[in-house]
Amino acid sequence: MAKRKMINLKDASVKEILAFSLLPFGLLTVINVIGNALNVYLADNLGLGMVGAGLVLTVTKVWDAVNDPMMGMIVDKTRTKWGKCRPYLLWMVIPMMVGLILLFAPVDFVNSSSFAISQIDIASTIATIGDGFHIIRSSESVNTGNFWYAVAAYLIFYTFYTAIDIPYQGLTPLVFPENKKRVSAISISNIFGSIGTILPSIVFFPIVYAFEDARIGFFVASIVFAVLAGIPIVISFFGIKEKIYIEEEPIKYRKALKIVFGNRNMRALLGASFFYAVVNLGAMFLMFFAKWNCYGIFDFPALNSWLADHGLNIVLSEEGLLFPILSISSGVSYMLSMAIVPALLKKMDKKTLFIHMSWICAIANILVFVVCQYVVPYTSENLTQARIGFVVYCVCRFFTNFPVGMGLVLLQAIFSDAVDVIEMETGERLEGAVFSFKSLVNKIGIALFNLIVMAIVNAFGYSSMSTELTALKDAGQLTREVMLANHMPVLNAIFFMLTVLGSIGLILQIFPMLRYKFNEAEYEDKIKKFRAKKEAELEAKIQAAAKANNAE
Repeated sequence: MAKRKMINLKDASVKEILAFSLLPFGLLTVINVIGNALNVYLADNLGLGMVGAGLVLTVTKVWDAVNDPMMGMIVDKTRTKWGKCRPYLLWMVIPMMVGLILLFAPVDFVNSSSFAISQIDIASTIATIGDGFHIIRSSESVNTGNFWYAVAAYLIFYTFYTAIDIPYQGLTPLVFPENKKRVSAISISNIFGSIGTILPSIVFFPIVYAFEDARIGFFVASIVFAVLAGIPIVISFFGIKEKIYIEEEPIKYRKALKIVFGNRNMRALLGASFFYAVVNLGAMFLMFFAKWNCYGIFDFPALNSWLADHGLNIVLSEEGLLFPILSISSGVSYMLSMAIVPALLKKMDKKTLFIHMSWICAIANILVFVVCQYVVPYTSENLTQARIGFVVYCVCRFFTNFPVGMGLVLLQAIFSDAVDVIEMETGERLEGAVFSFKSLVNKIGIALFNLIVMAIVNAFGYSSMSTELTALKDAGQLTREVMLANHMPVLNAIFFMLTVLGSIGLILQIFPMLRYKFNEAEYEDKIKKFRAKKEAELEAKIQAAAKANNAE
């Protein structure tokens, strides 16, 4: 038996960090296509409406309750020459790409039956106050065939996305065992990966609207982005290496569950991960905000005419220009916020930084809502004031988006610490179980709150507004004055979700994190000693086996 090289905990080259960075780039590209475009496609193009689109996401999370833990169990039982997590980057990338394309396939089951979704009409109900208050309900019809196709496609996509995402998260402590190197690697990789949050915002919708039939545009754009996401994931597979030795005998899943949920710190972290889902949930309304709230603030017909006069046959719109501007602002903020995490961790530990960041940005988000709604309202009929309000919101959004990037880096690093601590306490490496339940509770949070907030916005009249304004827009008769006069409750609800909803998530995630008890200074010393002892024991076993083979 060949002599095994001792593992150097700091053995992670710049090349390996860059290769690892391709993973979040690919995954964030895919997930931001879903976040930016899927709700718009399902609600406005597939004809499901806002509540129907939210219901698709909620129904599919029943499968996640099985899929995520199952994938965690599979990962913890995997033993290959490539390691336990790395192989899935190669095995599952093509099925994930196919799943993404299926989600945006231009299907339409026109002959299918339909079902009705009934809910309270909040705007009409509020209008009855003082005049014999009573609850008014409304209903919308959803095509059954389109609905169940969307559910099936979503299940296919997320099954294979999870089969890469869980191993990716588990790779962090396996590829970067040393704590300081790990935090830097997470930060650097997610900075590079965050390009994947900007790219869909800049390119996806211009591809969509380059086609006369938007549904064909969505389909073509999904193919382009499936390839853009898949290739970097494959390259990453060949550029990284797992460094932690895993015992040959895999742990039984029931024992793994008992270890994970019996750990008080793990329960606290899972609670924080659940509420972290709310922090950036409002971002799914960014496209709706650009499309409707910002309509008429800038004179795009005049701009398009000017471009045509100068030989540029480009058609600009709120969706095609303002949405990318807002998204780029968020993406750059996302990158910067992750870049400063290592420097801030020199001043305080991860838990303290997480809590301070949450409080500060929760207050900031509320202030942004107040300023842009009442001080310099972007909804003002005075276009100069409305434009100032829009610019103020763009600037403020840059800073209030910081907790999204910082929270991602900190939670990934803290969960990686938890994997090491569990191994020290029990002798078991449980990347699969730990990160699968982190992913599961986060997805449950997204599905639950997604359905609630979409139902709330729809209850203010989104579906009827979208139908009415789209018809007026197509006929060239839509004006900003008409929209502000008739649909302010819906516009206010959308803006509330973009701002205050994030504050609610930031405050909620603080409470479980307060229950997380962990001494980082003590941990670093213990993990170094533990890893050195384990490697020495492994080396002794290898040498003993080699001597036995030579003796024979």
